[in-house]
Amino acid sequence: MEDLEAVYRDVYDVVIPDLDYYLRQIDCRDGCPVNTDPRGYMIQLHAGNLLEGYKIARGPNPFASVCGIICGAPCEMTCRRDRVDKTLTIRAQKRFLDQWWGLDKEAHIKSLEFSYARGSTNPEPNGLKVACIGAGVASLTAAHDLLRLGYQVDVYEMMKKPGGMLYYGVPKYRLKNDVVVNECFAIEHLGAKMFYETKVGRDITMSELQEKYDAIFIGTGLWKSRDLPIPGASEPDIIRGIEYLRVKCAEEAWKIGETVVVVGGGNVAFDVSRTSVRNGAKKVVMVCLEARDEQTADEFEIEDGLEEGIEIINRVGPKEVIRDESGKVIGLKVQRVSKLFDHEGRFKPEFIKDSELVIECDTIALAIGQSFEESLFDGWDKKEDLIMERGIIKTERGTCRTSVEGIYAGGDVAFGAALFITAIRHGQEAALSIDHDLRGTTPYKEVIAEWTEVNPMRDKTYLTTKWALPTMQPADVRKHNYNMVENNYTYEEASKQANRCLQCHINPVFDGTLCIKCNGCVDVCPTNCLKQIPVSKLNLESNDGKVRRAVDNFYGIDSSAMSEEELASMGTAMLKDEDLCIRCGLCAEKCPTQAVTMDAMNYTIRWVG
Repeated sequence: MEDLEAVYRDVYDVVIPDLDYYLRQIDCRDGCPVNTDPRGYMIQLHAGNLLEGYKIARGPNPFASVCGIICGAPCEMTCRRDRVDKTLTIRAQKRFLDQWWGLDKEAHIKSLEFSYARGSTNPEPNGLKVACIGAGVASLTAAHDLLRLGYQVDVYEMMKKPGGMLYYGVPKYRLKNDVVVNECFAIEHLGAKMFYETKVGRDITMSELQEKYDAIFIGTGLWKSRDLPIPGASEPDIIRGIEYLRVKCAEEAWKIGETVVVVGGGNVAFDVSRTSVRNGAKKVVMVCLEARDEQTADEFEIEDGLEEGIEIINRVGPKEVIRDESGKVIGLKVQRVSKLFDHEGRFKPEFIKDSELVIECDTIALAIGQSFEESLFDGWDKKEDLIMERGIIKTERGTCRTSVEGIYAGGDVAFGAALFITAIRHGQEAALSIDHDLRGTTPYKEVIAEWTEVNPMRDKTYLTTKWALPTMQPADVRKHNYNMVENNYTYEEASKQANRCLQCHINPVFDGTLCIKCNGCVDVCPTNCLKQIPVSKLNLESNDGKVRRAVDNFYGIDSSAMSEEELASMGTAMLKDEDLCIRCGLCAEKCPTQAVTMDAMNYTIRWVG
């Protein structure tokens, strides 16, 4: 009885929807670091409006083509469709649109006109100069946005080609170098002046850059592989994963043996392992501290690697590199892991006594993390003023400002290893901060939205269409070449998958003046996302008191002066659980009084200021 009484006394914390609320319901957009609207381009794709779809994909992202091929797709992780069956194949659909538009230099130059960034492709020069160190996505995104505002932007890159880790860290079976170069070239065409094979700290110092430029952005990435503190691992014949990939991606030679052991369990470790398979290794073994379900690599990387014959030994840690009398590598001694974390959750591996075993090999590669190459700051008189934390530059989130005035940073070097799309956001944030600090601008994005009632009788095939990724090269074929592992969708495949979108911009709207409390909408809902409760069960102070104001305005009362019984008899509130709603429209179809309608929110965004 006490439990029933407790349930009866329950009150509900609720939110009164506003524009920002409805924008957040587009989960894929909300999950993207640069707020790309996959829902928008998938709807256009399915309707056959490919140009409009591409414009939406390209608008917030100067590296849309790259992201269509290798993005870690945080949008898919937040996609509402995952609560029905499986998430939408968002990245693959973006790739279809990108390839339809074109991946050559001319196509990327034309795409500059579709940018949502402030300014234009032909701005008036403002007389200010910015240096970007590194030609990766963070730096080039900052350059892209600043160039549109009239800045002179010079980019200093230590390598021969632009793209940073895109070019030198992503294997060619995942991303072709030409796509990277062509997309970077569009930003050079916009006006960026590129200084290749110019290493800051060696060919020019930070002090010299500060004398020449009004601001400096550091986006060099993490190019140094972490060392492994075990006997025999510091010798030059031990391969460092990042350096290995850099050489292979540049199509230069790197000789390895027949049996390769790769230490590590993340995405870079799989890049090294799968590249070694294609580089002639007859056997590749990965050893990692984590269990299979603890590995940090993407699930598809693990599955693809296993298909290509890579052996994975989990829950072991390296103990010693074994060499013969001549000093040649002949094996790696490992030991079993008992646990990885201490009682406070800190990473502190412990090993099982007398559990050692030796894995025979002739080549060992380390892929256990990356670090920052601090030689960038050689010869800089303000080196000591720049605060470093955990081996990276201490940088303010949201602004990309560092502890030294006029110095900004973004990407992995500022916030640690993360997705390319996250580094793109850092470049955008840095450009806003630089422009604010140098010219005093305070721009904001204005959202203009309108709601339109739509037919609730949507064809329900969108709920029954099966999830399907693009086809792939067979494992026994792809492991012998550097062709793209994943094929592109056909239009029919892309359109069919795009139709699985739940269209989260469409919401059921309830008109309390027409509702007869028949409960038909609640009963017909397939996900039980609707509930009717007495007004007395609302926490009227939730949503910063907006709920009380809404109730008072609707009924013309002062709820603070009323008892619970009086509120209970006053009326009923309809609650909707957004985590469960799949936009099927059955509630609107069922309603006998048309108190429930399905309303689509369409919006545009413009920069003000």
